[in-house]
Amino acid sequence: MNTQVQGVTTQNFFEVSRSIAEDFIQTVVAVDDNICFGEVSKFNSMDLEIEIPDDNILGLNRTDTDVLSLATTDSNNNLNYQELSSCFASKSILCSALKAYDGENGGQETIDATFSIAKKADITILDWQMESNPSDFGKIAKGAVNKLLQHDVDSNGRLRLILIYTSEMISTVLSALHAELTNFHTQINDNREIIFSEKKLSLCKIVVINKQVDIQSLVNESINEFTRMTCGLLSNATLAAITEIRDKTHHHLYKFNKELDAAYISHVLGLISSPAMRENAHEVAFDYGIDLLAEELKSDLQISTQVKKSLSKDVLQKWPDFIFDQNSGVNFRFKVGSCPEVPVTIDRMKRILSVTEKEEFEQILEEIPKFPAVAPLSILKTFSDKHIQFIVGEDNLEQHLQLSAIQCTRRNMNTLGSYIPTLKQGVVLRRITDGKYYVCIQPLCDSVRLTCSTNFTFLRISKVASSKPMTHVINGVNPPYLCFDIDPVSKNIFMKSFEPSLDQKMVKAELCNQKYIFKAGDEDFEWCGEFKQPIFQGIVNDVSASLARVGFDSFEWLRQRKS
Repeated sequence: MNTQVQGVTTQNFFEVSRSIAEDFIQTVVAVDDNICFGEVSKFNSMDLEIEIPDDNILGLNRTDTDVLSLATTDSNNNLNYQELSSCFASKSILCSALKAYDGENGGQETIDATFSIAKKADITILDWQMESNPSDFGKIAKGAVNKLLQHDVDSNGRLRLILIYTSEMISTVLSALHAELTNFHTQINDNREIIFSEKKLSLCKIVVINKQVDIQSLVNESINEFTRMTCGLLSNATLAAITEIRDKTHHHLYKFNKELDAAYISHVLGLISSPAMRENAHEVAFDYGIDLLAEELKSDLQISTQVKKSLSKDVLQKWPDFIFDQNSGVNFRFKVGSCPEVPVTIDRMKRILSVTEKEEFEQILEEIPKFPAVAPLSILKTFSDKHIQFIVGEDNLEQHLQLSAIQCTRRNMNTLGSYIPTLKQGVVLRRITDGKYYVCIQPLCDSVRLTCSTNFTFLRISKVASSKPMTHVINGVNPPYLCFDIDPVSKNIFMKSFEPSLDQKMVKAELCNQKYIFKAGDEDFEWCGEFKQPIFQGIVNDVSASLARVGFDSFEWLRQRKS
C-alpha cells in the first residue's frame, strides 16, 4: 500500500494533489538503448567540463553550479536502471525498463515492444537517441509515440504522460515531434511540452527533459508532471478512489472468495426455476453480482479517509489560491439565476466555501459588490432558490453541462464499444421524421421475452438550448450535449409498437450510417443514449405520481383559501 496523504492542513493544493498522484501511480516504463544495472560511477567533479543546459529545463531552477550532476548516465552514456528503479521504488512505484533491440529490424521491434509494455503504464520515459545512425535519432521514440497516441484515440482517450529525455536541444526535439504528430493536432506549449487540441487526447502530454537532470530529479519531475495533469478537485477524488479500491483488492477477493460459487449458482438456479425469469436468468444474475460488488466498493469509498481528504473543506479552501496562481490572476465570478455576474475576491471566495452560520453567510453576500436579490426574495433566498454558476475566467457553461451529463448518462455513442442498444427503460430516442425526443418508461420486465409486435411506452421530452431552463443532460455526438426539459405529466405519454428480434426476444437496434436505429413500422427512431438507473427511475416515479393524482371539482372559494 502506498503512503497515505499526510498533514493535509500544512500542504498547499498542489502538494495535496501531488501526494494523491504519487499514491496512485503504480507503473513507469523506461526505454533506452544503453541500460546498465549496477553502481553509479564515481566522478571527480573537478575533472568534468560543466555544461549549462537550456533555461527550459522544466523549471527546476538550477544554477550554473547545479547542472554538474551526471548521475543519470555513466561514462558510456548509459541509463542506470538500478538507480532509476530504486528511486521510484522508494515511492512504492514499480519501474520497468526495456532496452532497444539491435539488428536490422531492431527499430520496429523496439516500437512494438514499447507499445505493448507502455500502453497501460502511468508514465512512459523514452530516450530520444536510440538509433546507431545520428541522422535517425528520434525515429524509434516518434514511432512509439505515434502508436500509443493512435491507440488512445481508438480507445476514446485516456490520461497519458510521456517524457522524452535527450541531450539534444529541447527546441529541436519539440519541433521534430510537432512535425511528426500533425495528425493529432499538436501544439508546442511553454517551449517544453507537446499538448493536443484533439479532444480524445486532451489528457495526454509529451514533456521533453534535458539529460542533464539527475535521476532523482527526473523521478520527482515525472511525478510533478503527472500531478499537473490531474491537479483538480474531482480528478484528485477519482485518483484517491481508484487507489483505495486497488489497495483493498485482496480484502475484496477475501470477501468474494471462490467458496461462494455454490451460493451464487444457487441464486442462478433459483432464477432459472422461475418461469418469469428463466429466459433472462443469466442477465439478471449478472446484474445482481455487479450490484453486489458495486455496493461493497461504494461502502469503502464513503468511509475512506483518503477520499474524504481529497474533497475536505480544508482542501476546498486551498483550491482558489492554486487556481489564481496557475492562471495569472484569473477572476472569480458568480452568476445567480439570470442575474448579472458578481465578481468576488479570493478571500471572499474562501469565506463562502467555509461558512457555516446563516448570519455570517448573509453578511458575506451583502458585501460590496452585493449578490443580487430578485424581488420579493431576499439576497439569501435568491442565492438558495436560483441556480448558481461559479465561473473561473471565461464563461464555463460547458463544464457544467459536462458534469450534468456525467450524472445523467449511462451510455452514449462514445462509450458503447461492442454493445448493441436494446429498447428498454431509460433509453432516449429521436424520431427521424420530426426530430422529437422520447424517453422509454416501459417496465424492464415488459421489454424482454417478447414474441410479437409490442407496444412500448414513452414520455415525450423537450430538447432545449443550453441557455434555457433544463432538467436533464446526456452526452451526444453532434452536438456534444443534449439538454432536455422533462415534464412528467400524463399528456406527454406516447406509445409505439416495435418488432422484437426473434432469436433474442428483445427489440434490438440496427447500425445504419454510424447511427443505431430502431424501426417501428415505417418510422425510424435514432438511439441517442441511456439515462442512468436512478435518473430514469426518478422520471418513472414522477410520471406515476402524475397519473395517480385525483382530480375533482370543488368550491373555488374554499379551494383558494389554502393559498
